[in-house]
Amino acid sequence: MPARMGDIVRAAKHLGLGVEEGDGTSHWKFTREGKRPYPISAHNGAKQEITDLYIRKMCRAMGIDEDELRRLF
Repeated sequence: MPARMGDIVRAAKHLGLGVEEGDGTSHWKFTREGKRPYPISAHNGAKQEITDLYIRKMCRAMGIDEDELRRLF
């Protein structure tokens, strides 16, 4: 189920991820110590719907449980 970027950001911060909003760009970066930053494009900012594919890949890249993240939406 897709989710809005704002919901994803709140849940990710709750799980200890860092989030950097794009400076003049549409890419938001999710960070975690020891992991490479994971960018997600959100042209409409926090209102942008993010597909399941990006959510799943972000969870895998950051080493977090997707179900746990989704429970926080």
